[in-house]
Amino acid sequence: MGFFDKAKDNYEKRQQIAEWNYKAREYISDGQRAYEEAYGNLAYACAKVEGKMRDFVQWKQKVLNEINSTLKNIDGQHQDLHMSSQIDFINLETCAVTQNEQLDCVDRALATWVVPSVSDLFHNISSEEYYEAKQNMQQAKMYKAQMRAKRDELNQAKYAVKEIPNFISDEKSQIEQLMDKFRRTAENINQSNTEERTSSLCQIAKLIADSLSTKFIDNQYQVTEQYTDIHKRISMTNQSLENAAWLIE
Repeated sequence: MGFFDKAKDNYEKRQQIAEWNYKAREYISDGQRAYEEAYGNLAYACAKVEGKMRDFVQWKQKVLNEINSTLKNIDGQHQDLHMSSQIDFINLETCAVTQNEQLDCVDRALATWVVPSVSDLFHNISSEEYYEAKQNMQQAKMYKAQMRAKRDELNQAKYAVKEIPNFISDEKSQIEQLMDKFRRTAENINQSNTEERTSSLCQIAKLIADSLSTKFIDNQYQVTEQYTDIHKRISMTNQSLENAAWLIE
């Protein structure tokens, strides 16, 4: 290979390396942008919903205080039911969905494209240098695909978070109906079927106390199975007491 052929070959390889490095930076930039935008949207949704969750927990604590007060009036030996001291709210940093995978190519300093100088034309491009640039570009492309997949996960999490207020609203309605039955039953506790009335009061009290001490959101931003089970039990208790006319006569 003559001098000019060698120079031409080096120039073309440098052009190819520059193109791969440029594509790698674009892939990384696109991947990070997709992730960061979706993360920001999820963080905003969580911030809005967390306030509603705190308000709901505080409201249920007031309900539990009323329950404790009522049960003490009925039974002086009643031991207060307490809420958990570790109420869980949405924590972005501990959720599996928001753990960002990093690939080696992200931390590499990819060479910027420059017009080759005359001296560069004499320097042979090694096979290692050439294929490493190609590998960087392929890794960066894979990184972009993974970040887009993460973006989809974050979007699904955002939709799940936005459904939480609806879940809270439904449960609050169920608890309000249950508390109406609780109050009316407590008022008539000295009438017939006192034992069954007291049992129903304790059942209602335990359900609400359990709802305050059960993990609410899992690390996928979904309502936990345990909490969903309590939610269903609250609804079922409401329905069963609808047919127990003697409780609210």
